[in-house]
Amino acid sequence: MTKDDSFERYSRHLVLKQIGGQGQELLGKAKVLIIGLGGLGSPVLQYISSSGVGKIGLIDNDRVDISNLHRQTIFSMKDIGSYKATRAKKFIRGINPDINVASYRNRITILNAEKLIKDYDFIVDCTDNHSSRLIINDACFKSQKILISASISGFFGQVSTYKSFERDKNGIPNPSYRCLKIISNSEENCDYHGVLGSVAGIIGSIQATEVIKQIIGEKENLIGKLLIFDGLSYKMKLMKVNWDPNNILNGKNNNV
Repeated sequence: MTKDDSFERYSRHLVLKQIGGQGQELLGKAKVLIIGLGGLGSPVLQYISSSGVGKIGLIDNDRVDISNLHRQTIFSMKDIGSYKATRAKKFIRGINPDINVASYRNRITILNAEKLIKDYDFIVDCTDNHSSRLIINDACFKSQKILISASISGFFGQVSTYKSFERDKNGIPNPSYRCLKIISNSEENCDYHGVLGSVAGIIGSIQATEVIKQIIGEKENLIGKLLIFDGLSYKMKLMKVNWDPNNILNGKNNNV
C-alpha cells in the first residue's frame, strides 16, 4: 500500500483528535490476539482489521457450522465445514492484505495459553465459557498482557478490560476477571442459553472500540469497570469492579 492509499484508507481516523497520525501509527504497530472467532470474534475481527492494526493473531479450533451464521458475520454458506481460523485469515486478507496475520487451530488451555499470547500486546477474549476466560485471565496476569474480555447470553452482554498486573493511582491493584466473583464453572455458552445475533454484534463492536482505545492510550476506558448491556430494555450500566484481596491464583494473591 502506498502512502497516499494509506492516507485515504484511514482518513476518517486521521481527522479524529483522539487518533490522528500518532494514533494511527500506534495502531499500525499494535499486535492483537483474538481468541474465539464466534459471535463476538466476528465483529471484533472486522473492526480491528479495518482500523489498521499491524499484526493480528487468530485462535479457534472449531469449524464453521450452519448454526453459526446468524451471528458470525465473517462466514458464509460456502465456509461451512472449514476451520474458522483459516477462513478468518482469508477474510482479513480481503479487507487489508498489508496486515500480518497468524492463525492457530488450537483450543486455549492451561498448557499452551502463555505460549500463544507471548508475542501479542493486547489479548481479546471472545470465548464462550467461564473456564476458558479464567485460563486467559491468569495467563494475561502472569505475562503482563492487557486483556479485553466480553461475554453474551440471550439479549445481554458485558465488556471489561483487565490490567491486573498493575496498580491504580492509589496503589490498589487493578481487578482481574476473577474479581467478578463468578462461581459457576459450567459451560454457559450460546448453544445452551441462546443468543440474539445483533446483540453479539453490539457487544463485539464495543469490545473492538475498547481495543482501539487501549492501543491509542485513551484514558476513558473500561479498566476497573464492567459495561453491561440489556438488549430488551436498551439499558446500559457501567459498574465499578473492585479488587478482591481473596482472589487466589496458584496459592498467591493474583494481583500482588
